[in-house]
Amino acid sequence: MTAHTIDVLRSQVRVEQRIFWRNVSATFFTFVLPIVLLFVLALSDDATENVAMIIALGILSTAFQGLAIQLSMHRDQGVLKGLMATPLTPGVFVAGKVLSIFLVILLETAIVLAFGMLVLGANAPRDPLVLVAFLLLGTASFVALGFAVASVIPTSDSAPAIVNGAYLGLILATVLLDQVDELPDAVQAIGGAMPLEHLFLPIRNAWIGGSEAGDWKSAAVLLAWGAVATLWTVRRFRWEPAEGA
Repeated sequence: MTAHTIDVLRSQVRVEQRIFWRNVSATFFTFVLPIVLLFVLALSDDATENVAMIIALGILSTAFQGLAIQLSMHRDQGVLKGLMATPLTPGVFVAGKVLSIFLVILLETAIVLAFGMLVLGANAPRDPLVLVAFLLLGTASFVALGFAVASVIPTSDSAPAIVNGAYLGLILATVLLDQVDELPDAVQAIGGAMPLEHLFLPIRNAWIGGSEAGDWKSAAVLLAWGAVATLWTVRRFRWEPAEGA
């Protein structure tokens, strides 16, 4: 990577950060809502388990839901088309998105951890390296999925319905298909292959411990989802608005 590319990437991360912090609703849903959910859940359940769950949902919300809606809006507004007329390459643009989102997720995770440990009495992670590793991997995988979903959104008007449907679908598929014993094994296997399942499990394992083989399996599943989403995005993603948008 050349010095010029690094300078462009640094500038892109700064731009992404400004865009994020100027969006009041994004800031609220990223930092305030997780704390509220954590507090409500902790009233009747184990705080440590809920900290892991809120961190995983935070990654899903920030790297997938928020990104896909933002991309569709910026595409229809001509922002993406304009960026491609600058020295910014698609690779640097995506890298800037990933780095900026990861900075937000790091801060969000730190706040959730501090609140969970200091206010609710949650334990500290036993293996912080596993936590950091899956924060990185989860962010990259769900950013790829966010780009993939954005590539099938026809216009920004339909973005909230499509993205929120996919967001809830991931959660429901993870919770229901893998947890309901009455379902056929093949259906449960689909739930067990959902990316959110393999984000939450290793993050939880960072607190309670778990098999190293299980963490490697989760890493492989997240990498597979990210790879497939990346291939789809390369083929399908549009930088220009649809006609009539």
